[in-house]
Amino acid sequence: MCRNSSFRDRLAISCVVASLAAGASFLPGVVADARGQVPGPETFSKEPQTPLELWEAADYLLRTGQVQQAVPYLNKFMKSKPDDAVLLQIRDRYGVGSVLRLDNYPETRVLARPLSSLLAAASLRSSTRPDRIQRFVNTLTKSAEEQEYALERLREAGPYAVPYVVQALDRANLPAEERALIAYNLGRLDRSAVPPLIAVLDSADGRLAADAASALGAIGDARAVPSLTPLAATTNLGSPARDAARRAIARLTGRSFDSQSRSPVRVLADEARKYHRHAFLFPGDSALIWEWDAEQKVPVPRQVSRSDAEAFFGQRLAREALKLDPSDVPAQVVLVSQALEKAVEKVGFKAVTSNDPTGAYASALAAGPNVLGQVLQTAITDGKTDLAAVAATALGQISDRDVLTSGRRVHPLVEALSSSGRRAQFAAARALVLLEPQRPFAGSSQVVPILARFVANQPAPRAVVIDGNLDRGNLLASHLKALGYDPQVARTGADGFRAASDGADVELILIDTHQVGGPWRLVDILANLRADARTAGIPIYVVGPLGNQAALDATFKNYPGVKFLVTPTTPAILERQLGGRPSEFSDQERAAYSTEAAALLAAVASRPGSPFEADLRQAEGALSLALNTPTTNLAAATAMGDVPDAGAQRGLAEVVLDVSKTTALRLAAARQLARSLQRFGPLVSADQEVKLLAALDQEREPALRIALASLIGALRPKPAQAGSRLQRLNPLPAAPAPESVPSPPTPEPAASEPMPAPAEEVPPPADAKP
Repeated sequence: MCRNSSFRDRLAISCVVASLAAGASFLPGVVADARGQVPGPETFSKEPQTPLELWEAADYLLRTGQVQQAVPYLNKFMKSKPDDAVLLQIRDRYGVGSVLRLDNYPETRVLARPLSSLLAAASLRSSTRPDRIQRFVNTLTKSAEEQEYALERLREAGPYAVPYVVQALDRANLPAEERALIAYNLGRLDRSAVPPLIAVLDSADGRLAADAASALGAIGDARAVPSLTPLAATTNLGSPARDAARRAIARLTGRSFDSQSRSPVRVLADEARKYHRHAFLFPGDSALIWEWDAEQKVPVPRQVSRSDAEAFFGQRLAREALKLDPSDVPAQVVLVSQALEKAVEKVGFKAVTSNDPTGAYASALAAGPNVLGQVLQTAITDGKTDLAAVAATALGQISDRDVLTSGRRVHPLVEALSSSGRRAQFAAARALVLLEPQRPFAGSSQVVPILARFVANQPAPRAVVIDGNLDRGNLLASHLKALGYDPQVARTGADGFRAASDGADVELILIDTHQVGGPWRLVDILANLRADARTAGIPIYVVGPLGNQAALDATFKNYPGVKFLVTPTTPAILERQLGGRPSEFSDQERAAYSTEAAALLAAVASRPGSPFEADLRQAEGALSLALNTPTTNLAAATAMGDVPDAGAQRGLAEVVLDVSKTTALRLAAARQLARSLQRFGPLVSADQEVKLLAALDQEREPALRIALASLIGALRPKPAQAGSRLQRLNPLPAAPAPESVPSPPTPEPAASEPMPAPAEEVPPPADAKP
């Protein structure tokens, strides 16, 4: 009986024929041109059509080194959208190495990952089919050989096999011998079974929890120890789960539960902190977590983000620690820290502190200043700047101002002033101003300079370029300007450091590798930028040719976060290397911080005797800039009235004299200038005095005229000047014209009475004065 040969058979026959032809070249009389030729696609008796035929041809061509010829078949294979049956046939017939081989060649490397993913997904779908898993679970009570085969297949299903095994353990009327055999085989699964087994520990059925604990001990994965600890530490002495958990911990650690090096509370709190510090690596941006379903009585999976997975495990462990010891402060700290951090991630910094829907902020406030102080300190240590800012804001709301001066240690709010995060610095400075301390304290001199840096924020984010070659630096600055930055080029490291530390609106620092200006070397610039709290959190890029990168790797190890950037030739290339526009604050946030900083400085100025008052002089330059910004000018004018500096008075005088400014701003500036004149004496320039006198003569707005007059009076005018001005004083306004009303009729004189003669005008005496 004849049958049609498969493509594989035809391919094999073609290869044999071609091999014979190639071998014939070694025989006498055969032309030598035919030697060494490996059969290619032209020898195929039939063009491959089906997905399996396409893969067969591509696999052959790859194995024989004909990579270019294999690419068209691979592309056709991908376009055919092979189903699971085809993919599994490829796996079983050619092996997984047939797919992995694609990664060996540049021409096929682009297909290696997609095909590997397709094959893995098909294998997972096949191995996790419910009917398949159930069939092998039922075999766990058969002969030893059948059990071994079933376990191999169940291990292919990974964690998804566990729910079916748990259901088998919970079957009604299950004989004790079979139950013991199933529980034993549960512990023979591989480590992929650990997450769902940990979820089974939450079962209210003590026997199921005990089986899961025993299985975890048998599998031998020490990651299960923290999850076993709450069960092992329970006070329920008669619980089989408690005893099984203790035995599992002893098996996993080599020490009995009672002789462990750390207490159960410390084990749980330390593990929770690891999740808070992102110490656990997840396979991707998402993670599969397993939870116990009390209704179905099985562990069920849930796909969540990596951040949610950290919150799930970290907060769960911290709560378990507090169940064992509610007074444990480290456990409270890690729970509050993680809850606040995740709340910021979900709703944003501003929403957390104003209207937090998660409830984390309210819980943090209720935890008290001791816990919040430690939350703030650990956030600073861990470099979690947003968490530090939220914690500082909360701590400021519940702290006692007297603690700032009574404690032996530096207050956490003061520590936050020197943290690497600018948001945290501002939150701490704001909290300290709002506490209204009465006496100076350690670190109080930092508050006003921090607020001054935020007052000087510009609408566009600033960038600093450090390059001794001005032309090269200006070219890079032009690329930054095209991306929306306000760039500044500094020729020396010291100048660049000053430019970067002046304001809180610098979002990027670029340093050319050829930087030659000034005595600072590259390592000196990096060390100073990272050591100063004002610049420690700003992204830094070292710019240069690609060949310089390897030589700088050793330097970068000492300065984590510093990155290399190949010298860009266009703004687009620069943006692509930066990954966008690095910026800690949005344009709206910068404007809001600037406005609030000016208002806080104005509040400081309005409190005579404040421990911050003496530092206002340092804010004079920033406040002068803020006078020209509509959102900050009124608050800046208020603050400058208490700055004992000639520059402050002269800046206020310029605003008063500027008729293009609003009336409200000119009035505010005039009031504060008068206050400054009273407190510190006249410090305005002589030409400004002349202009103020002239402005008073010309001003017709009553309120401004009064304000200007108060300035002239506070300037202590000379008697002759005052007399000349008073001569023009006319305190009584002109009488208004009488209303037009009918005159009463003149009575007719009586006939017997003659008309009176008009009185003659008598001239005044010659010496009379008006």
